Amino acid sequence: MIAPYLRYHQTFQLLRKKNVGKNEVDGFKAYRYYLAIKLHFTTDKFNVFENRGNVRGTRESFNARNDRYIFEKLANKYSTDRDIIQYFVSNFAYGAGNAIYDGKEAEDNHFEWNRRKQSISKVFVDDLASVITHIEMNKLPVSSIFDFRNDEYPVLLNLFVGGKVTIESLRIIDDLHPFIDTWRDNSKIKFIWDDELRRVTKLTGFVKYDKIKLGKIFESFKEEIA
Repeated sequence: MIAPYLRYHQTFQLLRKKNVGKNEVDGFKAYRYYLAIKLHFTTDKFNVFENRGNVRGTRESFNARNDRYIFEKLANKYSTDRDIIQYFVSNFAYGAGNAIYDGKEAEDNHFEWNRRKQSISKVFVDDLASVITHIEMNKLPVSSIFDFRNDEYPVLLNLFVGGKVTIESLRIIDDLHPFIDTWRDNSKIKFIWDDELRRVTKLTGFVKYDKIKLGKIFESFKEEIA
């Protein structure tokens, strides 16, 4: 099986065109990237890595769109495939796909995405510290981090929806200690937080980190709370 991060590069390399002296991306191409990333993050069946980014959409239909100027503007600003893809991913990852129609919010999301990406180890350590602090201050059992207790959600879910733990850290934790699929199967949250948990799942392949380094950090975290 090809690792998600390898499929990431293979997928979007298939869509690239070599335009010497020109932008790699035009409005239509930006629009197709937008459709692919949107389908990836908002549906269970479409996987941008497995589908190689293939989506329906013709240049004629694009030219008929009233909002095509937005994609043309984005293509001028984010002129490489990597940049425009990261722009769309950052917004859909943070549940703000429509933010592209509101420039400032979308730019803020993109900035935050890059900030976290550049310091992912620190973000992860800080988030684990938040989990430890929460269970110690509230005198909760370790099992409450991942498990449903009576009518209460897992600590990690509460901290995530409360903005105390990042979606990137949830993605990493789920890589190291799978739990998202179990949560998504739970009837208590299936129709409440399923969109949010889908986004965590769909971040597979987009959150890059040193698995050995962060794996050791997570093992230390488990030892500390044991």
